[in-house]
Amino acid sequence: MMADQALKIWALRIAGAMMLAVLVGGGSALAQSDNAIQTDQSQTDQSQTDQSQTDQSQTNSGAVASSDADQGLQMQVKRIGLIDLDGVLRRSTGTAKVRQLLDEQRLTFQEEFTKREAELQAAEKALQADRELLSEEAFNERLKSFEDEVAEVQQQIQYRRQTLDRAFQEAQRNLRGIALEIVKQIAGERKLDLVLSQESALIFVPSLNISDEVLVRLDERTRNARIEIKVGADE
Repeated sequence: MMADQALKIWALRIAGAMMLAVLVGGGSALAQSDNAIQTDQSQTDQSQTDQSQTDQSQTNSGAVASSDADQGLQMQVKRIGLIDLDGVLRRSTGTAKVRQLLDEQRLTFQEEFTKREAELQAAEKALQADRELLSEEAFNERLKSFEDEVAEVQQQIQYRRQTLDRAFQEAQRNLRGIALEIVKQIAGERKLDLVLSQESALIFVPSLNISDEVLVRLDERTRNARIEIKVGADE
């Protein structure tokens, strides 16, 4: 039985160590989610396009469409811009501030749970020392109390990790929203007809890339901004 409790203490220690993992890739995780959505949408659009072309071919077999009319209906794209939005977010001072605040929260949590771990280890040793002095009923009661306390601390660690993850993702969403506003602004100033993700272009003229300009303006917008990381109380 006591061996099982020792294992629970080690499980608690491992969980506490996991909580300290730096939240690198928070932005890239969002990017992967965005890319997955874009990929699925692209595949759906392509499937719909293929089906539409097949239906059109069957319906208008032998008909010749007017090229002049088609050109009049098509949008004329003359000026294009490219951006590495995820790269901009990774390099932004806003993201750096968010990571710093999260690191401070992690240190606070680590100090708290290191103290709780020491208390649990002391409780375990006391329980082992009193084993022969207690009746089986009294021992089982204290053992149950110890198990409940270990489980509670483990739940708190998991909850704190989740709140840190959510806080980072929310901050990244806010920064992404500001960056997209800046992209729209630059597109208007340069009279760009279309702005694409840099990943969609294999070869391009460097002057098409607006990433650096977006980064400069994003840093300017967030330089004096008050960034807060809200971490809720334990449930």
